[in-house]
Amino acid sequence: MSLSRSIPLLQTVSALIFVTLCGWSAYAAPPQFQSMAKLVAGGRMVLGNEYRWEEQLQDFYGTIIETVESRELNKKADERVSSLHPDLKTSDVTIQVRQSKGSAIFTVIATGSEPKHTQVFLNAIMDEFIAFRQMIREQAQGKVLSTFLQEVINKQKEMETAMDAKVRAETANGSLAKIELERLGERLKTLSNERDDLKMNASGDSTKKQRLDVLDAEIKRVGEEITRNDEITARIKDTSERAQTARTAYEQMFKRAENFMNMFNTQSDYVAIMERASISVPLPESGK
Repeated sequence: MSLSRSIPLLQTVSALIFVTLCGWSAYAAPPQFQSMAKLVAGGRMVLGNEYRWEEQLQDFYGTIIETVESRELNKKADERVSSLHPDLKTSDVTIQVRQSKGSAIFTVIATGSEPKHTQVFLNAIMDEFIAFRQMIREQAQGKVLSTFLQEVINKQKEMETAMDAKVRAETANGSLAKIELERLGERLKTLSNERDDLKMNASGDSTKKQRLDVLDAEIKRVGEEITRNDEITARIKDTSERAQTARTAYEQMFKRAENFMNMFNTQSDYVAIMERASISVPLPESGK
């Protein structure tokens, strides 16, 4: 074959190779970049049932992984990125969570074809997850506080009812019953002394015997009056004790309130960002 004829053939082959390479390049997967961040879960809490606690802990860890990888959280992260970085070039990003063995540290891995978007998207995932956790905690706190406030109202009503009963009892009978008991006590003492004296000198004296009968009857009557007044005094004492008990219970509610924030802050379901998204780096062999 002459040189003049072989040149067009070489040009044709070169053109075919060029078209093939261009087609392969068009369909080849774009290079992939990866960014990583870390979450850390709350500390271990000691409970009586160790096996039950381990089971709850694993459920909690599983919930973290499932939530971070969920479609709903990815959707919220995408909306956050679009809102905060409208001009950023986007790409599809996949999210994976890996728990470090034997620890409560979770590595969140974002993979995408646009390095800047991949890093920003991962930070958005972290922020949306923390916001979601905060919402759950606030809802739980709201329910607890709502129940607590209702209990405070109930205790306050109980205290007010008991205090009203105490005041009514004291107003109606308290002072009179005390004064009457003192008077009846003195009266009983006087009658008893007189009767004792007469008993020693009443032998054969009909007048003194009649007086003894009168004294016995009066002493009996006074004793009955004292018993009635004792009952009134006992009721007053009972209402006073009930009022004090109700007041103490009401005051203790506020001591309990001081422990609520500490309780929520030390719960084992606390999760925080340990490391934010790293700068995206290319994956080995990606795009080839």
